[in-house]
Amino acid sequence: MSRIIVSIIVALILVITYKSGIISFPINEVKIISSEKNYNEARLNKLISSLYGNDLLLTDIDIIQKNIMSDNQIRHAEIKKSFPSTLEIRIFHHKPIAKYDNKILTSNGSLIDIKEYTYKLPIIVDHYNDVTFSNNVFVFSQEQLSMINLKINKIEIFHSLIRIYTDSLTLISDRSNFNKNIKRLILSFDEISRVHRKKITSIDMRYSNGFAIK
Repeated sequence: MSRIIVSIIVALILVITYKSGIISFPINEVKIISSEKNYNEARLNKLISSLYGNDLLLTDIDIIQKNIMSDNQIRHAEIKKSFPSTLEIRIFHHKPIAKYDNKILTSNGSLIDIKEYTYKLPIIVDHYNDVTFSNNVFVFSQEQLSMINLKINKIEIFHSLIRIYTDSLTLISDRSNFNKNIKRLILSFDEISRVHRKKITSIDMRYSNGFAIK
């Protein structure tokens, strides 16, 4: 008898046995793998409790994933069945990058509600109420200013003005030329620091032919 026929017979026996209820795979363990707990624990625990005793083979992991990811503090969830009786849930969180009003701005540009966030984050005050633009400004500024060892503490965005408070000085730019002005500053910063030996408190970049330095 060929291996294929044997495999088919074994599979049929298993299916018939399973359908008859002689064997089953009830869930008796649910493992949660998460580096943080920035999610609704009560809601997740309620979902987990409802899974115990269910047949692992028939459990729809897509539905579980959808329920878990409906929590806007969770970026993604991976569900894995481990026979005979374990369900593994791996949770991935949004990466917070700044405080935006009373919310948290994440690395993918979304806003999430976290009432008590213990980590210190830069602050974005957006008087123009454009989250997408604010996210672009913050990400670009952080990337560029790290080249000259400036750390962002706060960004204020107005209709025509952007002000950045770093750990050592304040930067001012008109909104329309912001990216160009930051790049111009990066290229000139070493020279500015060399010429102005006293402590610099602010650099106004709204001048096409140079900077106003205090």
